[in-house]
Amino acid sequence: MIDRAGVSATIKKRYGAVLRAPWLEKCAAHIEQELREDEETAGSRKLVHLETQVRLVAEQLVHSEISDSCHPSLVVEAGAQHVKELAGHPGVFLQVQSVVDVGVSKYAMWEAAREKEDFEQRGIRPSYLPQLADEDDSGSGEANSTAGTLAEASGGSHPKIPRKMLKLVLTDGQRHVSALEVEPIAQLSAELAIGSKVVVTGAQTVEGTGVLCLRAGNIRVVGGAPVQYAQQTLRARMAELLGLEDRRGT
Repeated sequence: MIDRAGVSATIKKRYGAVLRAPWLEKCAAHIEQELREDEETAGSRKLVHLETQVRLVAEQLVHSEISDSCHPSLVVEAGAQHVKELAGHPGVFLQVQSVVDVGVSKYAMWEAAREKEDFEQRGIRPSYLPQLADEDDSGSGEANSTAGTLAEASGGSHPKIPRKMLKLVLTDGQRHVSALEVEPIAQLSAELAIGSKVVVTGAQTVEGTGVLCLRAGNIRVVGGAPVQYAQQTLRARMAELLGLEDRRGT
């Protein structure tokens, strides 16, 4: 039911990912079982077009551990340990192992992540945000002035994560490569889920270091994240780096 060869070729062309045959077989068998169950429930058989097959496999791929699902794709320079400049289309399919904003202190990032999480999950508003209409508006002018300044920096509505320059560690399942954002990239953020899949195309490296220089046209976030990384939120990662006990950060 699943055209293994057709799906594998399409995913390689679209994402630059070379699927491991054992993983694809297991994935395809799982999808086929679900399709059979759907057919039994509906009482009719449906033709699953190749594009649908690719979508179903890709949905499993982005949530897989890349070392299980894909062959290594990073090429090391001869006689060196550095990764070569990445080729153009279709690019290289990689997994995010780490992301940190090198322009923001770890403590400031942890504090921002904590405040944002508390606001989103429990409705606790940081002191620097303007008070709601039904809240007590008492307080000194100086305090209100400071709150207004911080609120303006955060957008004035809800806590936001500081944004300067991101550094990522990416892997093909065998090798790791560091990547530095040299211009703001809208798809990236410090909150990008660990285990997310990305496609990197034509990124140049810093000579002698192997560090990739990322611009907006060099990286595309595909999404997903293996379940084993679910606890590695931004708050939890910053707390670990700082050596803090932060139970709500996990």
